[in-house]
Amino acid sequence: QMEKALAEGEFIAYYQPKYSTKEQKLIGAEALVRWRRSDGIIVPPYQFVPLFERNGFINKVDRYMFELVCRQQMRWLKQGLIPVPISVNMSRMCLYDPHIVDEYIGVLNGSGLSAAYIKLELTESAFFENISIMNNVIEALHKVGIKVLMDDFGTGYSSMMMLKNVAIDVLKLDKSFVDDIGDDRSEKIISNIIYLAHSLQIELTAEGVETAAQFEFLKSVGCDYIQGYYFGKPQPAEDFAALLQKEFYDGSDAGADKKG
Repeated sequence: QMEKALAEGEFIAYYQPKYSTKEQKLIGAEALVRWRRSDGIIVPPYQFVPLFERNGFINKVDRYMFELVCRQQMRWLKQGLIPVPISVNMSRMCLYDPHIVDEYIGVLNGSGLSAAYIKLELTESAFFENISIMNNVIEALHKVGIKVLMDDFGTGYSSMMMLKNVAIDVLKLDKSFVDDIGDDRSEKIISNIIYLAHSLQIELTAEGVETAAQFEFLKSVGCDYIQGYYFGKPQPAEDFAALLQKEFYDGSDAGADKKG
């Protein structure tokens, strides 16, 4: 079913908002793939992403999602909305395609979108497999202004070495750390990760933030950005467009409104 689904546009993007921790302002989003079948049923990612990673089809889906988000951002611009940067996931499988960066840059240039409105996320595990390839990819993306995020930071075994050797722009602190907020040792680890990242001029986003206590702690230790159900669930493009309208045109602070 996968080739037919791709050809018929059944893969769509849901956008999960990212907020600045200090001001609680909308500063971006992550585009998450969803499979909406022709009968309207949404297939959850855990039912197809692992399979696509095993059979290599994830490369086509990732490239499609990148193009879809670029086009969507241009539509919002033409509608007069002020878009925020959207990050798109790139599987580690893509890195073994020697033409992948040129293809992505070609898609970006073809869409007419500024690189300021698009970012790429790679999981921490992707950085371990071939540092040389990763550095070449990041250098090429940086040359055209595309920033790179390291997703799931802290789940691997060589995180500190990665920070030393790879010029990433943003760390995304894995949800497993956020879940342990309240534990003294875990909070000390989070505080020191943030301190280390900032000392290397790397920004930090905390994933999976779901409670007020988690948010308040992350704010107190200087975490830059927040992503999670506490501020917003993944949502279809039309709902995210309404959020952009509310945030930038209605004079309201969506995050502050929701949380008081």
